[in-house]
Amino acid sequence: MPEKILGLDISDDAITAVQVEGGLKGYQVLACARIRIEGDDGLDDALMELFEQQDLRSDVYLASIPSEHVSYRNLRMPFKDAKKIRQTLPFEVETMVPFPIDDLVIDFTINDRSDRSEILAVSARKELISEYLAHLQSHSINPEVLDIRCVPTVSLLLKQEGTPDNGLFLEMGERRSTMVLFLKRRVALIRSFSFNAPAFGSTANGDHAETPTREQAESWFESFCTMVENTIHSIGCQSNREVRPETVFFTGVGALYADTADLLTRFLGIPAQEIDLSKGRKINMGESVARVWNPVLMDNALALSLRNGKQGQGFNFRKDEFEIKKRGFWLQKEFRRAMIFLGVILCLLIVDMGVDYYFLKERYRMLDQRVTEVFSRTFPDVKRIVDPLQQMRVKVNEVKTSAISIPGTNSSNKVLDLLKDISDRISKSLDVHVSRMVIDQETVRVSGKTDTFNTVDNIKSGLEPSKYFSGVTISSANLDRTGKRVQFEIKLQRKQ
Repeated sequence: MPEKILGLDISDDAITAVQVEGGLKGYQVLACARIRIEGDDGLDDALMELFEQQDLRSDVYLASIPSEHVSYRNLRMPFKDAKKIRQTLPFEVETMVPFPIDDLVIDFTINDRSDRSEILAVSARKELISEYLAHLQSHSINPEVLDIRCVPTVSLLLKQEGTPDNGLFLEMGERRSTMVLFLKRRVALIRSFSFNAPAFGSTANGDHAETPTREQAESWFESFCTMVENTIHSIGCQSNREVRPETVFFTGVGALYADTADLLTRFLGIPAQEIDLSKGRKINMGESVARVWNPVLMDNALALSLRNGKQGQGFNFRKDEFEIKKRGFWLQKEFRRAMIFLGVILCLLIVDMGVDYYFLKERYRMLDQRVTEVFSRTFPDVKRIVDPLQQMRVKVNEVKTSAISIPGTNSSNKVLDLLKDISDRISKSLDVHVSRMVIDQETVRVSGKTDTFNTVDNIKSGLEPSKYFSGVTISSANLDRTGKRVQFEIKLQRKQ
């Protein structure tokens, strides 16, 4: 069953909500609304008014906090592994913020995994996060994600065709403006400016304000663009590289001015393009929603509602003590899906085990047949074969116990015993290659090659305690023709 998802984009001056429902053909925008925040209790009042206007209760809630309440640090870490970065990041950030590290919630994203990973670290005070969650939860809203404003918008923008690898996103608000720089399709810089935009058009409630003159608009855009350029130049100097965005994407109240694209292009020297995320191929909306839809005011909330709560690219301050408490597992819709999935897996597992049993049985039958064939070739005199493996063991034991004699050996002094004793007393860690062994009534001569003269001495020392030999002598030890190996011969005097 499709879930309803509500994205709540919270700024200092307004709260915007967009509700969507996922389906096989994409997302259907069900509702949208924008309420101004005014006064000390403005957020609570705005939330109350928001849900009084229309039914926005949903299965999943995703929210964002204003970018100006977050601290940003561009860092280099000597790790590529995200787990190691997460463990050491608080110690790096601690020296850069004016608050105790225990009072902060920290998150990060990796921009470059070269020799030293480039990361964008963000931090917010726990007191602030707790305050926002208290406001939301007092209205029965428990967001699974608490992201930073504009970041979901950039993340969704980067998934669209035609978006360059390097670009600039500008959200020009009524009281503050936000800049997001992305490089190599990764969010590399976030900055918030206290820079009021003129009343370029209708407000969130549809009230009209006096439109600024051309000169006033040009003056504001020139000052704003100068601040943006200085910020881009600063990040370029810090990272010791040239930063050149290919396109400027803009939205917000500043986008209501008719000549915004021309002025941004003129003062930044970069092509500017207004965004409208609702035109995406997999986003649909009914006629009633389309009549009140304003992309420059609602794109941030739409992007937030389309953000994947588990795998979305962005940040999430719902961690540590703020990590969301999951609903009772047995009551979740996911449990039914998990049970169906588990049933399919169980059926496949049973089939797989049945197939494995069949082929394993066939393999054992073939192995039995091969063992019988080997036994018949090895012991052709045996006509009656009942258990070839056991019968072969009996025959091998008979061979072992039979006296393999040469002159000078008896039942208590066999060649096999001599060979075993010599093998056991030459350490397996030594680099030794035995090429020749001569056994007679009085001596055993061992010839071969090894790596050093010390190894020859070690072989001699290992053989001397043997109960089978009365003396061990190094007959010769010389470098071979290559000069890299030692050719040796050891003479062992047998006890009589």
